[in-house]
Amino acid sequence: MSEEEVIQYLSNTPEFFVRNADLLESLTLPHPVNGKVISLLEYQVNLLRKTTASYRAQFERLVEVARENESTMQKSRRLVLAGLTCSSLDDLAVVIDDMVREDFEVTHHTLILYGEFPDNAIRSHKLVEDELSLSHTSSFNECFCGMLPDNEMRFLFADNAASIRSVAVLPLLSREGGAVKKCGVLVLGADSKSAFDKEKGALFLQYLADLLSAILLRLLP
Repeated sequence: MSEEEVIQYLSNTPEFFVRNADLLESLTLPHPVNGKVISLLEYQVNLLRKTTASYRAQFERLVEVARENESTMQKSRRLVLAGLTCSSLDDLAVVIDDMVREDFEVTHHTLILYGEFPDNAIRSHKLVEDELSLSHTSSFNECFCGMLPDNEMRFLFADNAASIRSVAVLPLLSREGGAVKKCGVLVLGADSKSAFDKEKGALFLQYLADLLSAILLRLLP
């Protein structure tokens, strides 16, 4: 009798081992890890343990994702509510300072508006055709995580640039009429490389950049 025939027979005769319980108890199999001979029952217990561990890991990951989503929702809610109270660009600077300190807990950040804004305390910079100071930073239309060229790091963070190991660039844009207009940038700087690792992705950062852009556009003169 071939192996296929045995499989077919047992599949068609599920009561076989009920009628032959002694045979079931005497069957042995190699241990999946150390290769030692174990009973079929012990083998099944090991399989169940593996399955249970796999389900537990999946459940714990789902709980972790749920917590991350709740945290994201709370941060977004705080930003939206705070943004609604802003009546000036200086108010926005305070909101961003609070967001960076409370939600990201990063050591440094720089907010720059592109253009000339003499009547507020926010740093501004006029982009030119042969841009040097922020050529890399100002080129992004989507959020970026990683590191920037040394000259731009010094321009953004001055004497603190040497201690920063990773940055997140949040471009502040207007997309009215389908045309992209660069209004400014928020750059977050952290002391660790893992804080804004480019391999992690920037979905939440992009969401924040879109929210901040919307608030900024409402306040621009």
